[in-house]
Amino acid sequence: MKILISGAGIAGLTLSFWLRLDDHDLTVVEKAPSLRDEGYMIDFFGSGYDVSERMLLLGDLEKIHYQISRLAFVDAHGREKFSISYPSFRRLFDGRHFNFMRGDLERLLYSQIQDHLRIQFGVTVESLRQEDGKVEAKFSDGATGVFDLVVGADGAHSQIRKMAFGEEERFSHFLGYYTAAFIIDNPPESLTGADAFYTLTAPERQVGVYPIRGDRLATFFVYKARRPVNDFSFASAVRELHNTYDGIGWIVPELLAQCERSSLYFDEVSQIEMPLWSQGRVVLVGDACQCVSLLAGQGASMAMAGAYVLAQELAKAGRDVAAACAEYERKVKPGIEKKQKAGRRLARWFVPDNRLQLLTRDLVTRMTDWPIARRAVKRALAPESIFRLPPGLARRSIDCPALDK
Repeated sequence: MKILISGAGIAGLTLSFWLRLDDHDLTVVEKAPSLRDEGYMIDFFGSGYDVSERMLLLGDLEKIHYQISRLAFVDAHGREKFSISYPSFRRLFDGRHFNFMRGDLERLLYSQIQDHLRIQFGVTVESLRQEDGKVEAKFSDGATGVFDLVVGADGAHSQIRKMAFGEEERFSHFLGYYTAAFIIDNPPESLTGADAFYTLTAPERQVGVYPIRGDRLATFFVYKARRPVNDFSFASAVRELHNTYDGIGWIVPELLAQCERSSLYFDEVSQIEMPLWSQGRVVLVGDACQCVSLLAGQGASMAMAGAYVLAQELAKAGRDVAAACAEYERKVKPGIEKKQKAGRRLARWFVPDNRLQLLTRDLVTRMTDWPIARRAVKRALAPESIFRLPPGLARRSIDCPALDK
């Protein structure tokens, strides 16, 4: 089939990898002028890990993995309150866990397909028209094309979703938090040579910092909204961070002093909930339809799982696009809905509202290093690993159980 994929993020690149193996005629466009920068650190386990195993990528993921010593929790003066050994934390996932920068994962996925198909960077889809079992697309560079299937893999603010399903406001649900991330080239002296993931949490505010390659420091901010943010421009985002984190202490003033010289990511924390993920010969994948939010986690992992299942269903259904899309949604959607519900429940745990909630969270977090508590946490995490690989099966279409099991 002739397939258009809009978006060269994690979902779009994973889907391209699998569709290429079945000899589909692929066109991939990406609005960004190049691959994105490194973004923020992600925990990677569960279904995405399993898909990566099928792609024979575990060795490559090990190379971009950050082998930190511990997860350290500090107070407003930078004193370490407690820490969790990272090897101990990794055992919760039977060792099937990585942490790396989101951009590093995108670059790795891109390296698997760059010699086999061309991604048109700096190009967007301007309009879609469905007629007679085909979709005509017009592009921002003036080109047009007719396709058997159009896939919107263009993120939570998807333009493909807007064209096929309606305005974002119908499907986006704001969870009441904002997030920011940027990378600084000159880490504060107190963190030079550090090998831990440091977190400072105050009521309604959290800051995370972690060293990355090149003697740089990556940051991660998330906070509860005090008022709506209507201006997402760079200057407005910088002011918002300064106003919100004023007085929180530790090295935060030094971090914010450098954010004005960095590539700043700033957005609201939202989930995308839709009654259907396909409309005729247009289907959505990744955050465009299944955004669980960073408070829920595993967005990259679930994006890879959704892309994998869509590719497999298309392979099994042949040219019956409607059947493939319906089966893809049947398998993936229940797991996404479960993860979204968990994310809504965990929001206050992630960013406590008050000091009592913060003390409770810290106490329970400390307990995850205890053998008895570790078993309980492991049981809670187990459902997120959606399907397992039998040894020796990889890179080809094989059946997998429904994602809600």
